[in-house]
Amino acid sequence: MDGQDIYENEKMKSRVFFISDDQYYLPNSTPEEMMEYYRIYYTCFDKQRFYELLEKFGLEKDRKISTFSKGMKKQLSVILGICANTKYLLCDETFDGLDSVMRQAVKSIFAMEIMNRDFTPVIASHNLRELEDICDHVGLLHKGGILFSKDMEDMKETIHKVQCVVEEESKYRLLQKMDMMKTETRGNLLMLTVRGNKEEIQEMLQQRCC
Repeated sequence: MDGQDIYENEKMKSRVFFISDDQYYLPNSTPEEMMEYYRIYYTCFDKQRFYELLEKFGLEKDRKISTFSKGMKKQLSVILGICANTKYLLCDETFDGLDSVMRQAVKSIFAMEIMNRDFTPVIASHNLRELEDICDHVGLLHKGGILFSKDMEDMKETIHKVQCVVEEESKYRLLQKMDMMKTETRGNLLMLTVRGNKEEIQEMLQQRCC
């Protein structure tokens, strides 16, 4: 964060909120009790917004969180993270467990925060399509390292999905020539995710496809 080490740095840690895939809540706690707990550390916590978002998502402030579904717990963790008013929000599989309506609602909240204040969500997800309308930068992590980091728009221009029918004897040569990210075969149909220039990919396909 801003080139600083946040380990044992209370001031820097107060600028970060982490939403895990399975968020921890105090035993037998309610949303209101968790809000009061986080307010101890996050001094800029927006209590009024918290109640507004609880109502918007239909969550009861005094209901035991242990009785919530996975999706409801995920919604609560997002609300707590947003209302903590930190600069950075670290999210692990934020949309997992949410139905399509709630996913759009969470995306809308993220987009509004990005527009209205100094706010940077860092979202880990296995579904890139889920993020393309709210994220402007993407990176691929592998074994503790970053394989690549690119602007979302630049990446969209260089990654293409293709469906084609290719003669069996030509298939291997075609796959060898392309910068392949993913291949899938369904009968005679070949489905490819390819990195490269669109025109060059089309030219190679036209030479090989029947």
